Amino acid sequence: MLGQRSLVRASQRISPQVRSPAIRSSFQRRLAHDSGPELSGPADNAFNRERQAVKAHAAATSDTWRKLSIYVVIPCLIIGSVNAYNLWTEHWEHWEHLPPLDDRPEYPYQNLRVKKYPWGDGDKVSEPVRCVCWNDKVNYHKKDEE
Repeated sequence: MLGQRSLVRASQRISPQVRSPAIRSSFQRRLAHDSGPELSGPADNAFNRERQAVKAHAAATSDTWRKLSIYVVIPCLIIGSVNAYNLWTEHWEHWEHLPPLDDRPEYPYQNLRVKKYPWGDGDKVSEPVRCVCWNDKVNYHKKDEE
């Protein structure tokens, strides 16, 4: 909250300076330029014509990439995000229809333990050391069937 207040105060102090005609005209002049003045006399040589052509090409190319970024990339990101969200919800809806973890069979290829892990037995460990290998929502181990 304090940061917002200081930002608002600073913007109020700076805004009259930004609105001054000198700064405004320099922005307008820089943003509204075309390919440059027509070359004549000694300035009209191959080097300057090539530089002018490169500037015009760069302006057109940057405009193309800006349009691609706005009109292609942003909609693709939105569509991809919606698709990922739908797949995520479908996945967890599928898990809701499965039987509880205690009722599921434990197959011989699940939870193989050849030796003890350095942080514990590999199933569940003490709270100070969180095991990244075990998720209570997905993993299960029936110790009574061993």
